[in-house]
Amino acid sequence: MDEPHSLLVLAEEELIAVDLLSDDWPTYNVPYVCSLHNSAVTCMSHVTNVPDSLWTKLTDVGQQQSAACSQRVSSSFSH
Repeated sequence: MDEPHSLLVLAEEELIAVDLLSDDWPTYNVPYVCSLHNSAVTCMSHVTNVPDSLWTKLTDVGQQQSAACSQRVSSSFSH
C-alpha cells in the first residue's frame, strides 16, 4: 500500500494510466481505441473484407504508436 505502482488520472475526456515503476513513467497502453467521451464520435462504420496488406499496415501503425507505452502489464487493465 505504501509503494504505488500505477497512477490513474481522469482527464476531461479520457482515463490516463501511468506506470510508476518503469523509467520515465510511461503511460500504459489502455484497452480502448478512442476517447471514453462518446460525444466526440460523430460517425461509425463497420467494414468487412479488409485486405490483409491494409490490415497489416494498420496494426503496424498501432504498434508504432504503442512503442512509447509501458511494457509492464497491469492486472487492472487485463479484463
